[in-house]
Amino acid sequence: MANTESIENMPAVEPVRLSHIKPSFSTQESSIASRQDLWHKFILFGVGQYKAKEVLRVVIMACEPEIILPVMYKEEEPNKSTFLAKCNSNAIENLVKQSLCIALPNGQELRIDIVLGYLTSQDLQLNPNRTITQALYYRYEPTKKVLNLDDFENEKSLGSIFCPISLPKILHFVLRCTKMGILSNNRDSKLPVRELSLRYNKITAILLFEKFFNYHLTKLDLRHNQIADVEYLRYFSEFKISELWLDGNPLCTKYNKCQDYVQAVKNVFPHLQKLDGIVIGMEQKFVPNIQSNFLRDGTKTCLIKQFVKHYFTLFDQDDRQVMNGLYDRDALYSMTLGPVSNYVHKQLTKTFVTNRNLLKFVDYAKCQDFLLRGPEKIISAFRSQPPTIHHFKSFQVDLLHEGEIHLAIAVQGYFSFREVSCPPMFFNRTFIIMKKEDNEYCITNDQCYLDGTPANNNSSSAHNTEIKFEAKSAPKFIPTVFSVSEKDQLLTFLHELTTMNMKYCHQYLEDANWDIRTAITTFMSMYTVNNVPPAAFL
Repeated sequence: MANTESIENMPAVEPVRLSHIKPSFSTQESSIASRQDLWHKFILFGVGQYKAKEVLRVVIMACEPEIILPVMYKEEEPNKSTFLAKCNSNAIENLVKQSLCIALPNGQELRIDIVLGYLTSQDLQLNPNRTITQALYYRYEPTKKVLNLDDFENEKSLGSIFCPISLPKILHFVLRCTKMGILSNNRDSKLPVRELSLRYNKITAILLFEKFFNYHLTKLDLRHNQIADVEYLRYFSEFKISELWLDGNPLCTKYNKCQDYVQAVKNVFPHLQKLDGIVIGMEQKFVPNIQSNFLRDGTKTCLIKQFVKHYFTLFDQDDRQVMNGLYDRDALYSMTLGPVSNYVHKQLTKTFVTNRNLLKFVDYAKCQDFLLRGPEKIISAFRSQPPTIHHFKSFQVDLLHEGEIHLAIAVQGYFSFREVSCPPMFFNRTFIIMKKEDNEYCITNDQCYLDGTPANNNSSSAHNTEIKFEAKSAPKFIPTVFSVSEKDQLLTFLHELTTMNMKYCHQYLEDANWDIRTAITTFMSMYTVNNVPPAAFL
């Protein structure tokens, strides 16, 4: 790379456009392309419905073995996008050799025009190498010697720079930048890394031809990538990797037997002691480690967290009528009460008249009666129970099953009764939630198990000492309506109730932030003093 003084003295040039209509690359154009003080503009035609990252990844791969780092990607108009990049002439020559036309994943043709010398370094003062190096500096913990490259292409400090380490050449470049940022005094030394984390990077294989890490590297985390075969990780076989995480990769579903999976991994990592959090090479009598939360590949994590927080916040309200809308019209609910030793718990659970514990039934004719169907019966049962407060920090959540339009979720933890001083109770609830219109979900099946957390249960006792009784108010909840269909329902309801036209109903609901009770109260107060204009009823 040229130094700063030589770059400043370089002569000015007029931008030159290379077109996919008549691709060529003359000696003069090559000299402009090779200048490090110039930004080139790439114009992409035929983008279609592809997202920015998918398109840019294809362009980067087409430039190999050279490296190109796109910045400032922009959708100019439908089917046309642009980005800027600094690169050497070989990268552009590789694109010209392909007639400035490359194929997208579905075979669709992406056509490229390149404006050489579009901007100078003075016009756009952005140094991708320096920005990436600074980002990597904060990704390294020198005390623990941990290098965290999780989801690196979405690193906020990179700004508009697209740097996908799923591509081997880009990963190689990033690791070289890491050496520059961490080992500024000695760039030839290997990285002092004990733990390397590369989660959520869409990595298919690790193909590096340089020894970046010293022999201290012992822990490797590659969860939630796209690695199809453990053989694609041979680069790390020379290190004494003792702990490895591969959850969420296609290779995990490749083996029918657990022993076959472990053996295949050990063929590449002979020093391995712990795989996916479980100690291997031990006798079967040892119990494997338990994960606090099991959410499969993590793609539904945000949805599940949102559902759990929303549901139990509503359940803890003073009036559980606000839960109306959570359950499908044909939803089923059943509650089973386990052992209860605490006297206060026994008195409080007498209100739980829907106990469907088959081991306690005397009259099995009531079995069907205690299987509640429909939101009215379910919410009515909830409203008869004393107010509660759930302890979210005690929650453990498992995604039991995932279909195209439904999820099965198990949630367990502790809750207390807000108005009574007594130890917390344990609950375990299994929800089946279905996807409906407007990308919303509702509960179709809810199985609830409760018990009084017996004193001889060590884990329960630990939680009981941590969770002390405090008189608390209901958690704050502000009802918000997001979907179009819900808004239409509220509009129709207000229209039928007040006989106002839709325009005025919409205005009242907007002013009330779509809180139907506030909108009705406002209307009644204004109607009483004759302050609703006649136009509202036309």
